[in-house]
Amino acid sequence: MQTARGVLIGAVLVLALVVTTSRVQAYRDRAYLHTNLYLPSGKFIEQTSLGYREVAADWVWFQAVQYFGGYAKNEHDLAYFNGLIDIVTDLDPHFDFAYIFGAVVMSQDMGDLERGVEILKKGMRANPTAWQYPFEIGFLYYVGARESERAARYFELAARLPGGGDRARRFAAFVHANAGHQETSIRMWEELARESDEPYMREMAERYIEKLRSGDKEQDSKVRPARPEDAQENNDI
Repeated sequence: MQTARGVLIGAVLVLALVVTTSRVQAYRDRAYLHTNLYLPSGKFIEQTSLGYREVAADWVWFQAVQYFGGYAKNEHDLAYFNGLIDIVTDLDPHFDFAYIFGAVVMSQDMGDLERGVEILKKGMRANPTAWQYPFEIGFLYYVGARESERAARYFELAARLPGGGDRARRFAAFVHANAGHQETSIRMWEELARESDEPYMREMAERYIEKLRSGDKEQDSKVRPARPEDAQENNDI
């Protein structure tokens, strides 16, 4: 009887996951996606997973990573990335890296800083003592919006939480320093790549560093002769 119940639960869980992931797999081969596709909610999958929430979260997370990989190869866009990250974090509210990876992609690849901040604030609500969430919000506000004061506030908040001290204070110091925004952003990404245990994050950081450096080269090729009135302008961060 116990074995039969286990088989039934496993079958229902597999069915729920197949329903979800088949909707993702179906449009991996399309160059562009359309908004009329239904993506099941985390609540729906939670109800059909019969208590196997973390297993379901891991499965959907795998699909989200594969989906982003397809985007990185220019196979399709990211129209359903937000939905996948919402499902993962609904199923497993303590899946730190899903929030962080999702927020960076939303902000940097999708150009939606506020959505990236929103997913990190969702993580803060579920994990109020975790320093990583305010730290990453500060990071995104600086590299994505050049909002130094707001970024520094979040870094300082992270520094007051367990484990965040030295690293968060160092990033707050980066923001307060009188270095150029581009130079500081590269230093932040380099430190993130060096400190991260996640290969996905290291690869993304290296890609963004290369993008920033390419921007530097393009800008250098367009530099016009300096004028006296530019001196004050160039002192601003």
